[in-house]
Parts: sequence; structure tokens; C-alpha cells
Amino acid sequence: MTSSASATELAPSLTSPPAAPPPLRWLHNAPADLLIGCGLWSPPLLLLAYFIEPRFARQFAVAFYAIALVCNYPHYAATWHRACARPADRARYGRVLAWSSLLTLAALLLVHAHPPLLAWAFTLYVFWSPWHYTGQNYGIALTLARRNGVTALDPATTRWLWRAFALPYVMLLLAFNSGAAADPLLRSAELPPAAANLLISACGLSFLAISFIIGRKLITRHGWRAAGPALALLATQALWFLPAAAIALAGETAFQARYSSGMLAVLHSAQYLWVTSYYARRESGAQWRPWRYGLYLFAVGIALFLPGPWAASLVFGVDFTTSFLAFTALVNIHHFILDGAVWKLREPRVAAVLVQDGAASGPATAAARQPLWQKLGLAAAVAGLTLLAGVDLVKFVLGGRVTDASALLQALRLNPNDALSAARLARAALAEGDRLRAREALERAVAINPYDAESQAMLGQMLLEQGEYDTAYRHYQTFHERLPNNVAALVNLGALAARQGAESDAVAAWERATRLDPDGQPIAWANLGDAYMRAGRAQAAAEAYERALRAPRDERQRIEWTLKLGDACLGAQRLGQAEACYARALDAAQTAGDAALASSAATRQAGLHAARQELPQALARHQAALQLAEESQDAYAQGAAWYEYALLLAKQGAPAEFVYAACLQAEAHFRETPGGAGARSTVAARRAAVERKLGPGAADLRARLTDLSAAARRWQP
Repeated sequence: MTSSASATELAPSLTSPPAAPPPLRWLHNAPADLLIGCGLWSPPLLLLAYFIEPRFARQFAVAFYAIALVCNYPHYAATWHRACARPADRARYGRVLAWSSLLTLAALLLVHAHPPLLAWAFTLYVFWSPWHYTGQNYGIALTLARRNGVTALDPATTRWLWRAFALPYVMLLLAFNSGAAADPLLRSAELPPAAANLLISACGLSFLAISFIIGRKLITRHGWRAAGPALALLATQALWFLPAAAIALAGETAFQARYSSGMLAVLHSAQYLWVTSYYARRESGAQWRPWRYGLYLFAVGIALFLPGPWAASLVFGVDFTTSFLAFTALVNIHHFILDGAVWKLREPRVAAVLVQDGAASGPATAAARQPLWQKLGLAAAVAGLTLLAGVDLVKFVLGGRVTDASALLQALRLNPNDALSAARLARAALAEGDRLRAREALERAVAINPYDAESQAMLGQMLLEQGEYDTAYRHYQTFHERLPNNVAALVNLGALAARQGAESDAVAAWERATRLDPDGQPIAWANLGDAYMRAGRAQAAAEAYERALRAPRDERQRIEWTLKLGDACLGAQRLGQAEACYARALDAAQTAGDAALASSAATRQAGLHAARQELPQALARHQAALQLAEESQDAYAQGAAWYEYALLLAKQGAPAEFVYAACLQAEAHFRETPGGAGARSTVAARRAAVERKLGPGAADLRARLTDLSAAARRWQP
């Protein structure tokens, strides 16, 4: 019996082995695409920056500035190359290039004409930068997914993937606007931290849920290998932005500027150059010259950022730092607009190159030879820009030596219109004890940039410390004209106006300060209370002192303001509240061991009893005040206690010799302290009046002053 194998038996031997998955299609190569394009080098570089920056801040800043010249600046130039390197590109993007450039130029002129607008431009730049990063991360994720046939990203899933990329940015934006801004150059919506944290938490949970669902779907359908690049970019997006949200949740302040000028900016710029260089190489074909492309990016990048600020400062006298920040913010915003127009995966030409590995256009044509004069002109321009970049870097290094006055002077020689270097020179001079050079540097900084609140405040404080009150008053008037919402300047302006006798101007300054910052200006409230009391507005004064007392202050200050509140309440006929204030102040002063303030509180209690016709209690309080003043050994407190006692004695019909003794004691104590000079004339007038009443017997009373004073202290009606 013959036998033959069945079809079923033969099937295993005829079946082909499982097909190997197709190799992944990278742009450059796997290491470059994963490290740079997908951002897998972010964790070590961010950790490196986190640990190195606090320890080597100056060196770190110089390194980043040098990197900006060869990485950050060129990445802006890559967008210009994409938009106008070829005639077809210029025709396609010419309109958006023209109107965005005109808007940028107009904004630059506006900010240079009115520097306070810089804060708004810089805030827009800082808030927009992470959104720009987000769009790039998402676009690269889609590019790598489509290149490798990740079909699970259907339109609905793609929309959810976009939401997953957007949520970390929303969390970052909430962190930026939680509470006040950490940087005076930036603005914040000042969301209540509790509300911002609630929204951050909700967005975080949504991000985790969406990421888990999409990741599971992609891995199930395509495996880790094909889905990995897109998911790596989603993880990079989270790593870049979620730490700021965690900082906000921890109750700390997120430093917004770090997300546009720190390590993230370098990572983003490198990622941008990675993808644009691939596109330019595919677009150029056989004519690709990487060194020519790199030189173009370097030169155009420098041209976009450095010549403008140097020309504005050296030719037109504009503050270099203000101009540089204006160019940084507005050229970046121009880049964001242009980038959104030229890099769209839905555009067939872009998709053909980045997804399908096709050519950017038809067959390349030979480039026309450039005349020699053009080559020489371009070479000279590149050399000039390189020289400018070197000078700028040297100036940055010198200006960064904040404790080295000689280095800062050299930085100012390179560019004399740099208020930041002048302000740093002032601080360095102060640290060396050279107040003359510090003042000259501050005056120079303020002249260059009168909108620099910190330099204005430093100069004003120096004038106050040197006792130049008239000059300080004029300075703060100019300070207020330039920065009308600077609260600290308003408080000092009010104090100087009051010193000059311009009471209405002083009140106006303090009232504006308290409107701008009602909960953070106790000094302004207390000064307003004093001014209202001088104007006889006791009720308004009481309200002002109450606002002053809401803010935490040192204990002596609180006791003094409590006494003033009692005076205001007394003037407003709120006797019960006045009595409570005086009692609270007396207890606090005695607890603090401040006998002088306790004496003042007891004197006020005596006056309140006298107003109620409670003479025994008034006398007892006055006598207690005299005892406390004596214990304090404070000449002014003793003089005040004796003078107030003299007034009570005179009002209650005490013997004239007792009034005379009290006046003599007050006058003697006021003579012992410089602070009593103003009170001595008042006491002397009262003493002279009593002396005339006593006649020739006054001389004998002077000889018996000690015994007479003791008798006066024991007087009872």
C-alpha cells in the first residue's frame, strides 16, 4: 500500500516564515531622529541645566548666549530660507511675509518710542513660545507616524492626539498666570492660585487619560516600534511643560522667561534645525551644500537680532537692553507667524517631502553664477556680522561680571547706552563703598532708560540717604511722570511732598498708591491717616489707620499706629473705640517692655478720662505715665509726659507753681534730645505765661524744682 502525504501535512513545510516588519523610515538616522527630533536627550540636558545653573550662573549664561549665536538665531533664519529662498516660495508666501514684516517693523518702532509697551510685547512672546513648541512637537509626531504607516491615527484619533499635546501647554499657561508674575518685565492675569491649581489638576488628569487611551490604541495596532516616535514626542511635551504646573501646585512661582530663553529654547531650536535641514537637503537635491546652508542660517540669524539693537543704541541713543529685548520678542513673534504659514503637513509639497520622501519640486536647475562683486559683498557682510557677533558676545561677558567694576566700565565703552551695565556698575561701586561713582552710574542709567524702575528707585533712595530732599523730590516727580503706577515711588513722593508743604500733592500720591495696592501699602495708609488728622478728617483718618494695621508690621510700629487710631476715634467721637485702642496699646507696650510707648498710651488714656470729666482717673493715668516715662529713661517721652501733665493741671485749676514745675521739667527733658527742638518753643511759651503770673517768686520756685515737682505729681483736687 502506497502512502502519500496529505495537503494538510504538507502545509507547514510550504508556509513562508513570518515577514519581518519593514524598517522604520527616519529623516536623518535613528539616533539623530530619536535624540533631537523626538527629544529623548531632554531629560539629561534639563537635569544638567538644573544642577549646573545655580552653581555656575555666569558661565552658564555665557554658554547659552554663545549657543544662541549658532543654534537659536539660525533656527529663525531657517524659516526665512523656507519662505523666500526660491522664487516659487517667495510667490507663495510673499503676502504673509510682507504684512507680518510690516507689522513687526511698526511694533518695533512703537516699542522703541514708548518703552513701557515692551512688557506687553515680551509677555506675548513668552506666552506664545511654548505654543510654538507645542505645534512643532505635534507636527513632528504626525510626520514620523505617517512616514511609518501608523494608520491607527484616523481623523478622530488625530484630533484627540492634538488635545493631548495642547493640555500640557494649557497647564503651563495656567501656572504662568497663577498669582503675580515673578518677572517685572512680564504680565500675569493673576488668577487666584486655588482656582488655577484646580484647573491644572483637571487638565493633568485629562492629559493622562487621553495619553493612555491613544498610547494603548497605537501600541495594540502597530506595536512599540512604529508607535514609539509619536509617543516619545508626547512624553517630551509633558516633560517640557508639566514641571511648571507641578511648581504652581506646590505653591511656588513659575519663572516664565525660562521657557523662552533657557534650555527648552535650545532643545526646540535644535529640533527645528533637524527637520528644516532635512527639508532643505531634499529640496536642493544634487545642489545641496550643507556648509552654504549653515553659513546662510548663521548670517541671517545674526542679521535678524543684533544690528538693530546696536544701531538703535549707538545711533539713536536708545537703551541697548530695551532695544535688544524688543527685537528678541517681536522677531520671535514674526517667526511664529511665518512658521505657521510655511510648515503645514496638509500642504502637498510639505507632505511630499517630509512624509513621502519625495522631491520638493521638479528637476533642479543649475544655479546661475554670481558675479564676483556679489560674492565679495556677501563675504564682507558675513564677516561684518561675524565681527558684530563677537563684539556682542564680548560685551555680554563683560556685562555679566556684575561685581567687577572695571569689566562693567569696559562693557560701557563698547556701548555707552546700556542702562543695564550702568545699573550693575552702580551696584558694584556701592559694594566697594564708592558712592560717588555709584551715583554717577545710576544717573547715567536713569538718563539712558528713565523707565527702569529699579534704577530710579536706587537713585531716589541714595538721594534720601544723603539728605538731598529737594533733589529727591524733583527726582520722584520725574519718576512718577515716567512710571505713574509705581507704588513705592508714590509713597516716597508723598512723603517728600509733605516735607515740602505740598499737602494736597502728598495726599494725592498716597491715595493713588493705596488704590493701586490696597493691601500691601501700610506705610501709605498710615501717612494718609496722619494727613487726614492734620486736615481734621478724623473719620477718614481712623479708616486709614485701620487699613494700615491689617498688614503685618513690627510690634513697635503696630503700637504707634494703634495709638494714632485711638486719637482718630477720639476725634470722631468714637470714645469707646478710642478707649479700647489705648488699652490695647498700653498692654502691648508693657508686654514688649517699651516703657516710652506705654507712657504715651497712659497719657492718652488720661486725656480721654479728662474729656469725660473723670478727673481722679485722669490724674491717676497721668501720674502713671510720668512713672513709665521715667522708667524708660527716654528724654522725649519724659518731656511729653510732663507737658501733658502741665496742661491738665492748668485746666483743672491746680496751683500755678505745680504747672510751672511741670513746664520746667518738660523743657529740661526736651532740651536733652534733638527730637525735642520743635516742642521746646511750645513748652517755653506756656512756661513764660505761668512765669508772668507768678511774678518775682518764680526764681525761688526754680531753686526748689525737685521738691515742687514731687508735690505736683501727688496733687489731688
